[in-house]
Amino acid sequence: MYFEKRVWMPSANVANYVMLFTRLYIGERTPLGRRSLRNLLVTLAESEIVPRVLVFWNNAVKICLEGSPLLATLAKIERTGVKILVSGFALERLQAKSKLRIGKLANNFDLLEAIHKATKVVSF
Repeated sequence: MYFEKRVWMPSANVANYVMLFTRLYIGERTPLGRRSLRNLLVTLAESEIVPRVLVFWNNAVKICLEGSPLLATLAKIERTGVKILVSGFALERLQAKSKLRIGKLANNFDLLEAIHKATKVVSF
């Protein structure tokens, strides 16, 4: 009996850029700003072209924690081949390391390496 060996391939085209998130909103700290961030990530999960890396720094690390309504969306993004890096320093300051549910715990060297290797960085 012949079994085809299946190799996982990203379903999207991974482009050499980084999306850097530092806040829980885009623009202003209003319901619209929070909804805009949510909509951006949901749209990214459906996009044909995705960044190589998502970086979550400062308060944005909360998006990757237990109880975040965006965990399923981030998991979908990650399955397309996007690497998710989460600031260990921010998690430590928030006393939330044990609540990390998605992404790789990263130190500042990891975060800066991802930024330096990227063709461009888009910051939110």
